[in-house]
Amino acid sequence: MSEDVPDVVVVDGQAQSYSGNVHEELKVVLVLDSGFTVRRRGTTFHAAPGQLLALHPDDAHSGQPDDPGSAHWQIMCVSPSLIAEVAAPDAVRYGDPVIRDGGLADRFRSVHSSLYLPPGQAGSALRQETGVLEFVAALARHAYDAEGGRDTRQRAPELVREYLRANLSRNVTLDELSAIADLSKYRLVRACTARFGLPPHKLHLRLRLDRARELLRRGAGIDEVAYETGFHDQPHLTRVFARAYGMTPAIYHSTYRGTTWTSR
Repeated sequence: MSEDVPDVVVVDGQAQSYSGNVHEELKVVLVLDSGFTVRRRGTTFHAAPGQLLALHPDDAHSGQPDDPGSAHWQIMCVSPSLIAEVAAPDAVRYGDPVIRDGGLADRFRSVHSSLYLPPGQAGSALRQETGVLEFVAALARHAYDAEGGRDTRQRAPELVREYLRANLSRNVTLDELSAIADLSKYRLVRACTARFGLPPHKLHLRLRLDRARELLRRGAGIDEVAYETGFHDQPHLTRVFARAYGMTPAIYHSTYRGTTWTSR
């Protein structure tokens, strides 16, 4: 993580399998040493070594390396606030998450490596942030779709997401969401699943987990995080968190503490 660019988190390490992941940031992955398979909304995509994956926000997906023993990845997570400096959030969305563009992969490598420079060097913050912005702009140019104006019914999933995000620590009912979205409960579930790849209850859980990660990066205690995000207690949070991310909150806390951004 670059201390000079707090809206970006970078990872360089062994690729891992995961299931039903969703996040608020744009996650760009360079696949190395082994292919990687992503499943999203019932469709399977495969990235060969040297190719990029663009995993956009709020879209549930699962992933698995072809060879877990040798698989390696480099990841750059870009906050919504930084994306907004370049383009509308929905402009960086791909029907096929695999980007088969060697030039973009090379640009990613350059930007990713620059974010590991020691903080505080003259010009480092300017160079790093400019590189990220230019890379995101390049992604937007390659994106297949930038949705235009939409009516309230088409915006229903976003209204639901914002309501769930504002009510992370309590049980939310379908009746509440139906009233917010002005849709029947059946149509609400279908619209939410079509937009995010998750029904409302699973989307709510993923938003709670995403908030838990943010709080852990900020240095909050695990008991406090469990309370803030609506889990019964610390063991409950630990079980759910470990299933989702392959590590306990304690390990995540010690690994990523300080690598935080504000997405609101």
